[in-house]
Amino acid sequence: MTEDNLRSRYSDFAKKQPAGEEVKASHILLEKEDEAKRIIADLEKGGDFARIAREKSIDPSGRENGGDLGFFQKEQMVPEFSGAAFAMKKGETSKAPVKSQFGWHVIRVTDRRAMAAPTFEAAREELSEELAREAVDAHVKALREQAKVEVFNADGSALAPAAPQGLTPAR
Repeated sequence: MTEDNLRSRYSDFAKKQPAGEEVKASHILLEKEDEAKRIIADLEKGGDFARIAREKSIDPSGRENGGDLGFFQKEQMVPEFSGAAFAMKKGETSKAPVKSQFGWHVIRVTDRRAMAAPTFEAAREELSEELAREAVDAHVKALREQAKVEVFNADGSALAPAAPQGLTPAR
């Protein structure tokens, strides 16, 4: 396993990564739909999203960072939340509260970007393990193909040839 082998494998790996998108969003999580509707109305009048998130969100991390969730892929969030966030444009705030198992969300999409393949350094360990497994498998296969297997009785004597199938030995 050489550096060239790793880089070649990475090149193939990076080409096969599905094209995707990540969204950066903030949210305010509330227990009741009517609370979420009031907050949407406040935001439409120019309310400060981060301040409201710190004051009203029942999500502890939302209270700490003004609701900022950072970048995420669609499958990283519950379907209701992802569906709404990925349908919105950059800078857009949800027009209606979004219901999930956690409560009612008010969502603001703050950025979107194409999802890049992991860097060579990030993929290095996984690719090294993959190449090592392939090398071991190939070596074991070669050993099996070259091996001559002989079977003996428990006492070390030669095993009697097996009777042809369908026939029984004479008694």
